[in-house]
Amino acid sequence: MGVLLLFTGACTIFALVVTAAQAWQENAQKSWPEVTARVDACRFERSSTNGRHQLYIGCRFLYAVGGEQNAINIYSARFPGPEVAQYPRNQMQPFEAWLDAHPPGTPVVLRYDPANHKKALISSDFMPRGGPHTPNNIKLLILFAASFIVLFTVARLARSPQPPAS
Repeated sequence: MGVLLLFTGACTIFALVVTAAQAWQENAQKSWPEVTARVDACRFERSSTNGRHQLYIGCRFLYAVGGEQNAINIYSARFPGPEVAQYPRNQMQPFEAWLDAHPPGTPVVLRYDPANHKKALISSDFMPRGGPHTPNNIKLLILFAASFIVLFTVARLARSPQPPAS
């Protein structure tokens, strides 16, 4: 029980630190100026990590800030290819739909770092499984914290002296 309690406590602390750091970063990025970029090219890329065949979308966007032309590559989350057994089925479908909706020349709103115009991110119309991560991080933090509290309570109750039976 002690090992499980230590594990959930460590997971809670780790989730808290990651959530706080990512929330701070995402909040700072919300204040970045927006610019309309154009899709230069988007396509599926193949990745093999640990023998697992996965795909992801690789996009190149072109945009101008103050007369300066910029290009940035943005990548989606990885997902299993159609030849891989998967559950749920057809995880590729939302990625295909996003790719079909963004042919070359499509306008996409980006936010760019005012201190470094070459650093940008998609402002809306996110790629599947993209966008802000803080809401999901908070859910995970709550899960770990609740698990820790339940285990801590069970451990305390198990250690408390039982009254003698009469």
